[in-house]
Amino acid sequence: MARSIFGYLEDTGGRRGLKLSRNLAKHEEWTEAILPADAEAASPETETNRRPLALFGVAAGLIMAVLVGRLFMLQVLAGSDNLAWANRQRVREQVERAPRGIIYDRNKTVLASNQASYDITAIPQLLPRDTAARQAEYARVGAMVGKSPADIQAGVEKSCHGPDDQACLASSVPQLAAAGVTREQALLVDQSSSSLPGFELDVNPIRQYSDDGLLSVFLGYTGRVNTDEIKADPSDYGPTDFIGKLGLEKQYESQLRGTNGGQETEVDATEKPIKVLASRDPVPGNNLILSIDQQLEQHFAAALQKQMTASGAQQAAGVALNPNTGEILAAVSLPSYDNNLFSRGISTADYQGLTSNPGQPLFNKVTAGGYPSGSIIKPIGAAAALQAGIVSAITSVLDGGKILVPNKYDPSNPTIYYGWERTSGLGVVNVMTALARSSDIFFYKVMGGLFGTNEDFTHPLGVDKLASFYQLFGLGAKTGVDIPGEASGRVPTPAWKKAFSGTDWYTGDTYNISVGQGDLLVSPLQMAAAISAIANGGTLYKPHFVNQIVDEAGRVIQQFTPEVTRQNFISAQNLATVRQGMWMAVNDPSGTACCIIKQQVPVPVAGKTGTAETVVHDNGGDPNLQNKPDAWFEAFAPYNNPQIVMVALVVHAGEGAEYAVPPVRETMAWYFTQGAGAKH
Repeated sequence: MARSIFGYLEDTGGRRGLKLSRNLAKHEEWTEAILPADAEAASPETETNRRPLALFGVAAGLIMAVLVGRLFMLQVLAGSDNLAWANRQRVREQVERAPRGIIYDRNKTVLASNQASYDITAIPQLLPRDTAARQAEYARVGAMVGKSPADIQAGVEKSCHGPDDQACLASSVPQLAAAGVTREQALLVDQSSSSLPGFELDVNPIRQYSDDGLLSVFLGYTGRVNTDEIKADPSDYGPTDFIGKLGLEKQYESQLRGTNGGQETEVDATEKPIKVLASRDPVPGNNLILSIDQQLEQHFAAALQKQMTASGAQQAAGVALNPNTGEILAAVSLPSYDNNLFSRGISTADYQGLTSNPGQPLFNKVTAGGYPSGSIIKPIGAAAALQAGIVSAITSVLDGGKILVPNKYDPSNPTIYYGWERTSGLGVVNVMTALARSSDIFFYKVMGGLFGTNEDFTHPLGVDKLASFYQLFGLGAKTGVDIPGEASGRVPTPAWKKAFSGTDWYTGDTYNISVGQGDLLVSPLQMAAAISAIANGGTLYKPHFVNQIVDEAGRVIQQFTPEVTRQNFISAQNLATVRQGMWMAVNDPSGTACCIIKQQVPVPVAGKTGTAETVVHDNGGDPNLQNKPDAWFEAFAPYNNPQIVMVALVVHAGEGAEYAVPPVRETMAWYFTQGAGAKH
């Protein structure tokens, strides 16, 4: 039998005899023949150790979970932040500052405009991460702008808690590295910006005031925002922005500021621009047109300064109003200061010089000051007594020069109140001659009365009614003028005195406030508004500085109209009587302000002088200062058709007739001959 490699040949008895047949047994014999010798040996079964495999699976699972969690955090939770960060790496935003609105006087004379200021800013996020590289960049920038590396670092890392505060250094908010550099220094940094990652030039418009500082406390000034101001409005202000700090700049910040523009540019890895992504033009702030007449302001300030020099006074104030609208035509607070110092960044030495000046140039004496009024309060008291029926136009009172108030604890020692004419007095006066000649005794009797005698006025007006009339004329409350920091003044009452000092109210207290002494305090603006109500026939207007708000093209955004605070609280007849007394004060030979005014001013003027005794706690080295009272004068003109009310105060100067009348007289003379009043 033949053998095949895949089977065995068998004899099947067929014709051909042989065929290929698969024989399993024989096939297995062949298989066994080729197996190795130990294939026949039994293989023992052992259990596989699965623990390493399990540990590997757990570790792999944990790693996968961490990776998935991290991926979820990066793409989902922090996806928007990371996208923004990536965009910041490739997008550069150039801010174009909006010009601040211009401030004009009523005749379109520029009072506050803009000029360019160059700042160097840095975005911490774009600075080198390596400390040494970052310090090297600070040194380069410092060398360009004339500052030390430490100065640059202090500006950039101002909010950092240490030199490697990663959270702070990851900020995308521009930080002020160097302020107010020269144009040449700014251009040097700008030209090197491609090799100074993170640093850029920022051109900021800053204020240029051209009013010679005369309106400094009223216009205010702008300055760099502080932390509190940013927190109050983080969406609108960043660390390099300017904001109105005081005065009208602060009051009208939202109108003056405007909206910044800018350009977003995509850059490559070398900071080269690829394309502009977005661009927007800045929108300038709106302009303010004030009611102020700058020429009137200048003449009034010069006249007040002249009397300060003549009297040795260190402070003065003045205000002029249109009595028919409440428009403030002039406002003077002396000494003044240069508000450009603040807009550019005032030095410590300059600031200390202002704060240590005994004249208090930073203090707004017109609206924030509180002073005893002296006799300029008398027209209001006269109107009150007439309206209450305590006196009429023909009621007569004897001014004997003094009043004795009995002392119930010591009848032999009465309290004596003198009039300004301490000898024989002014004789018999009525309400008009009492105003013209400024009789203290008339007002003592009419307001406080005489007790223990059968003389006239045993039933006087009294403190409560007097105080209520003062308040009707706007005293003891803010006028509402459109400027921050206004004072309310003070109208004292028995309740106020009890709460303030724990003592009772006496007749002498009523005497004092009836002639503008004691605890009564007023501001020049309050008195100007109150006298305007007498001049115009009984309407108390809210004073204002701004007449119009207009846009860049001159379109009117807001027109201010006269705003009435109170009216018809004194009859026209009674006010006419008071005005007649004020006319006599200026024009009658016996008047305290007669008679130079009518020789210089071409229109009829009415007015009232005032001399307020004061106590000086700090005489500034002048031993005579405490003996000098405050000098006041208030006036309106023309008498029959008032167009202007003026109030002048020269602090610690002397008699009102001597030092407060001349500034009003000289200013009115100019106003009605050369100024806006010349047409009347």
